[in-house]
Amino acid sequence: MNGGAPQRVTASFETADDLLWQAVAGRLPKLGPITLARSGRIGPLVELAMATAAHPDAYCGVAVEPPVFHQVERALKDGLISGAVAHDRAGVFPLSHVNPGGAEAERLAWDQWAKHAENAAVAAGLAKGLVGGLMGALGELQDNVFEHSGRPESGVVAYAVGDGVFELVVADAGRGVLASLRENPEFAGLEESGAALRVAVSDGASRHARSTGHGYGIGQLFRALAHDAAELRFRSGDHALRLWGDAPSLTGQVELAQKAWLDGLTITVRCAPGAPRRRP
Repeated sequence: MNGGAPQRVTASFETADDLLWQAVAGRLPKLGPITLARSGRIGPLVELAMATAAHPDAYCGVAVEPPVFHQVERALKDGLISGAVAHDRAGVFPLSHVNPGGAEAERLAWDQWAKHAENAAVAAGLAKGLVGGLMGALGELQDNVFEHSGRPESGVVAYAVGDGVFELVVADAGRGVLASLRENPEFAGLEESGAALRVAVSDGASRHARSTGHGYGIGQLFRALAHDAAELRFRSGDHALRLWGDAPSLTGQVELAQKAWLDGLTITVRCAPGAPRRRP
């Protein structure tokens, strides 16, 4: 990206990563006005919203067109729930509305929102069994924000559906996987976020001992995708881990890359069973 004339770019993961590098380095405001257009993905928009919340002054010259970005911003700032009305194809749920030990009404709001996301995915053409597995994993990942992040009030869950495509995002601005895993003596020697992400996506790994039964949400996600093509991105600290292809796993197509620092953990899942089996 270069300064000067106003720029219009696609709101992709690559753009989100580049903007955060520039923001952390103090160069983003010097690039001039930047407008981000639709990319067909919501994962980058959630990451952009989390980065904007972390560096609000740096992003003052960045305008984002896709509505989901603004839904995430309103969820983070005002606790606004979106996407639970008939025919909605995207929505965001702020986890500040969920208190695991709180009122039944709070849990009911989450259950109704998640059920709408599930119905929207089925209506978009995804198999009921696949969607049910993904939503089961989503519930586990949502619980993980409360169990491991240290800042559950910073969490959001988002979904979007297209024709035969279902995307889910779970994000928080907490301590991230490296600091969390280091609480477990088994992983106290981890030194950087990339290694921590690889550990985090292995079944049963968490800040608790494996014998406690904690840490299986990500494993359930992989099991839900055992027979389908998908792309997954795990973003925490200064690394992102991407897995893609049929039945994605650490033994398949994997890309681990260093990024600018972003607190917390963001997990993006994009499932498109009918799409060609190729690298996205």
